[in-house]
Amino acid sequence: MPQKIVIIHSDPTIDSFQPEEGTGAPVAEITDTVQSVKQALTQLGHSVQILPLRPPLSSAFNELDNIDADLVFNLFEGFNGWPESEAAIAHHLENLGVCFTGCSSRTLRICENKDLVRRYLQAFDIPTPQWQVLHPGRHDQFMLDFPCIVKPAGEHASRGLTEHSVIEDLPALRKQVEIIWQNYQQLSLAETFLPGREFRALITGNWDYNIYPIEEIVYSLPPDKPRLLTYAAKWVKGDEYFEGTRETCPAEVDRALKETIEKMAVRAYQVLDCRNYASIDLRQDKDGQLNVIDVNPNTDISMEGAARFPIEAQGVGYTDFIYEILRLAMEHHIMVKDRTGKIRAAT
Repeated sequence: MPQKIVIIHSDPTIDSFQPEEGTGAPVAEITDTVQSVKQALTQLGHSVQILPLRPPLSSAFNELDNIDADLVFNLFEGFNGWPESEAAIAHHLENLGVCFTGCSSRTLRICENKDLVRRYLQAFDIPTPQWQVLHPGRHDQFMLDFPCIVKPAGEHASRGLTEHSVIEDLPALRKQVEIIWQNYQQLSLAETFLPGREFRALITGNWDYNIYPIEEIVYSLPPDKPRLLTYAAKWVKGDEYFEGTRETCPAEVDRALKETIEKMAVRAYQVLDCRNYASIDLRQDKDGQLNVIDVNPNTDISMEGAARFPIEAQGVGYTDFIYEILRLAMEHHIMVKDRTGKIRAAT
């Protein structure tokens, strides 16, 4: 049945980006995702409106208060430098009782805090690298072994991750923590660097889960370069990391490893209360032990983005994938209706 759908997203034309990152790739990624989703929704017969959201939050809330739609396709990833705004927008949609795609505000709020994500994983016995939060000027409290990774504690899309994020000694640790504080006004998260194979699992579902073919991140970098999915590896065409990083899907893994990846990924999806769709990043340590290294609610679903490979390997079309996201959003929306028919703010 045709519906009125509004796609919301961050307005990339007014957001600022860190100077070492540049604006071109993130702007293009947002634009590509919106257009990919709009094309699929139109092919499904829906009426589609695009609504870019701009700061401050009060202005974005006013925009949402006045939309006329059966469903909101939520591609909003937060205002740059204000990661908590992503959860705030989802929470406002919940309070409005609007049917929308993606994860709940609670899940988004937890996952914007990498320290909190690891606490959840640890509490449910899901392996994750040893970690600690570092404050500028308190390097004497560092308790991990080298090498370790140091990154912003509240960013996503690999912002703040460079080849210099893999740390081998205390002077480099001090420098990286200070850089993160200066560029992002955030604390740093340090975690043990795992040298093994790296995988990504795309999952859809609310209560029953569909695991797409496992993807492996494969590095072909010079020996002196750490194997790390940096910002440049994702976004900066022509960079050594971009050219030396590729995805293989399905990953070449034996049955036992495949089952372990799937089981661990689904468990992380459940523990973080993901719904609709998300991706889970995993990596092996030097002994081959799998660890969950990140949980990505509302992961990139552009036609040319990270989700393209598992979708193609699954043998489904992109439009069918978007239809599945719509179906799951409506399924969840219906399930949270109370007996009077009123929609509760669901988490």
